[in-house]
Amino acid sequence: MTLQPVLYSEWTKIRSVRSIVWALTVAAVLLIGFGSFACGAYGDGEAAQKDFDPLALAFWGVNFAQVAVAVFAMLAMGGEYDKGAIATSLTVVPQRARFYVGKLLVTSGLSLAVAIPATLITYFVAQGLLGEHGVSFGDPGTVRGVLSLIFYFPLLTLLCVGLAAIFRTLAATMGIFLPLLFLVSPLSMEVPSLRTVAQFLPDRAALYAAMNLHSNSDFVYDAWLGLPIMAVWTAALVFGGWYALRSRDA
Repeated sequence: MTLQPVLYSEWTKIRSVRSIVWALTVAAVLLIGFGSFACGAYGDGEAAQKDFDPLALAFWGVNFAQVAVAVFAMLAMGGEYDKGAIATSLTVVPQRARFYVGKLLVTSGLSLAVAIPATLITYFVAQGLLGEHGVSFGDPGTVRGVLSLIFYFPLLTLLCVGLAAIFRTLAATMGIFLPLLFLVSPLSMEVPSLRTVAQFLPDRAALYAAMNLHSNSDFVYDAWLGLPIMAVWTAALVFGGWYALRSRDA
């Protein structure tokens, strides 16, 4: 079996489940909506602050959108186990590597397809609302921030698919990762004894690259390294998911 029918099969599975489709739609709406609201409502006040960063305010919505992206990926993979469909999927596609690659390509491809327009719309709308306080693509750090946010969505998707393959249950994957993403990770940055370690968590690293025009002295590495750190985490969990899928029964 070639990869093409596997890709079509995975695409059919995703578009036939409304909750999965809506998760990505919600992610785009949250990113654009919260970023536009923040810049429109608080742009002038924030611009008066010494540490004002127009990218951080414009992309503020990613703090909420990332949860929807994670849910999308977990539903796409974890739902196979919760519904008992994984046995059928592996019967139809007995080559587990091909099944897994198909799942990774379709989910990350859809995330990227949503991330590109959502990020660009957010950027242009937000900078328009900020007016003279905004930034252009010619300003240092802007291109890196925009590209980092675009690639954060598919990287987070791949990471969560791998995680769901490791845990083999939707409830456990969501129960562990979503609190880490939404609570533990950001709160750890506020604890001095944990801050250095928290900087290397995947979401903190990627958002550092996306939401800062310049490198932050509180971080022990340059903003350009944020996305590669996220990519290393992603690669490790994708491999872990493949190992679990290959070595365990459906």
